[in-house]
Amino acid sequence: MTTSRRLRLTLYDSGAVIRSLVGVVAITMPAIVLGVPAQLSAVASAAMAGIVAGASALQDSPRGRFPIVVLVSAEMAVAVLLGALAGASDLALLIALAFWCVVAGLHWALSANAGLVAAAGAALLLTAEPPATVSAAVSASALALTAGLTQAVLIALWPQRRWRDQRNALTRAYLALASYAEAVLTDPGAEPDDEPLLRLREAFTVSEAMAKRRPPIYRGWYGLPERISESLAGLRGYADDEDVARLLRAAADLLMVIAYARRRSRHDLALALGRLEGSAQAVDGPAHDTAIRLVGQLREAVELRYGQFEPEQVAHLRSPGLPHALAAVDLMREQTNRYSPILRHTIRLAAATVIGVAVWRFAGVPHGAWIALTVLMVLRPETAHTYTRCVWRIVGTAAGVALGAIIVAVLGPSPIASMILAVLLIASAYASAEVSYLAVNTAIAAALVLLLNTGGTGDAAAIADRLLAVLIGGALAVTVHVALPDNALVRLRQRAGELLKTEIDYAAMVVRAFVHDLDHPKESLESAWAR
Repeated sequence: MTTSRRLRLTLYDSGAVIRSLVGVVAITMPAIVLGVPAQLSAVASAAMAGIVAGASALQDSPRGRFPIVVLVSAEMAVAVLLGALAGASDLALLIALAFWCVVAGLHWALSANAGLVAAAGAALLLTAEPPATVSAAVSASALALTAGLTQAVLIALWPQRRWRDQRNALTRAYLALASYAEAVLTDPGAEPDDEPLLRLREAFTVSEAMAKRRPPIYRGWYGLPERISESLAGLRGYADDEDVARLLRAAADLLMVIAYARRRSRHDLALALGRLEGSAQAVDGPAHDTAIRLVGQLREAVELRYGQFEPEQVAHLRSPGLPHALAAVDLMREQTNRYSPILRHTIRLAAATVIGVAVWRFAGVPHGAWIALTVLMVLRPETAHTYTRCVWRIVGTAAGVALGAIIVAVLGPSPIASMILAVLLIASAYASAEVSYLAVNTAIAAALVLLLNTGGTGDAAAIADRLLAVLIGGALAVTVHVALPDNALVRLRQRAGELLKTEIDYAAMVVRAFVHDLDHPKESLESAWAR
């Protein structure tokens, strides 16, 4: 496998990217031509909402994308409405933005994608211009919602096929586990069918390049069924016990529901979960620990197949079977302790953003919105390489702002030209996603300049003003990191965990290189060692 081929496998699916950007153009161009609504800033907000909704559909996950995009679309529409209504008052904007940033920071407890989407919502809230009437604000919000829902419609009409094999493998694996649970009831000596589990592992590790792009926690997609199989095997010696037999029947029924993971089967899912927990409570004796472990694994499987959380995070849910909203609240509430890096990130994000907006509004800094926008673009709840990555993101943002401002000043593009250029820059951000996060920040910042100046003109002074605002925002981001650093023990634990996972990956690669036939074992080993 050549280097170019390996890189191409790690990039975003080109068809999905084109689908996303076509949806943005399909909504914004008619709105600009028809002048609906009259304010071009509303069109810019709709374009940003469509880009964020489209990006959320590119998550590297076999879960369904349609409901996630609908939820993100609604979130962006609320952000536009809130920004339009609160933007006329400095105090109201500060309060609304502080509240949003607190919620956005805690979204990192759900996943990195959720945190980034919520931060994008804060940017929409910040940049939404207050219209003359409330009805105009509602119209701008409706246009943003339409742009987001267009992405959902395109997903339904043009679904991404990248994860089809993985979803089919998951279904076959859980069906095999359900059959095994039923077989143990009649034959305590029954052996599990390992073939579907092996196929499942192969489906998720089809190439080293694709596996590299996914975080280590994605092992849960194929590791969890393997652990469930071990727990079922541990109970087969107690199948003659009535309580254990009842537990195995409940587990088989639940595994059948999990296998197909249909949204309309949530009622059956709740009943199966209730039966499983009731059966597990009745199990006593030597099988008790295995029964409890099986119930915990099946809870995790339910959330992994139906929910929107990552495997490791799901494992810490205390209350099984919660609706998604309550489960999300539970995950975020767990971060409200003084050692949590997510809570510290939340405080840093809210403080720096509010200070940036206050400097912009009360000190009258030209193009001062870029102070808070820079904070939103560069702050992350990182515990390693914090300052290095933050500084490089600031550099990328400054370069992008300079590029966009130069385009606006020199070319003075029309609204349609500005939108087309912005879409092309977003496409370049997708193309460079696996090359450099510096290039990604540069492209996004340049696109944002064009969107915020749709149809506008600029001069050399405006370029300097924007760059000054970016530098102020970058200084704020670094300052809040220094003022409120992450807990040293938490950083040490997370760094140790990252190192251990990487060492395990390297050891596994060594075994594969010497035991299995790999196309390029030397390159694979060098890549694992470099990581």
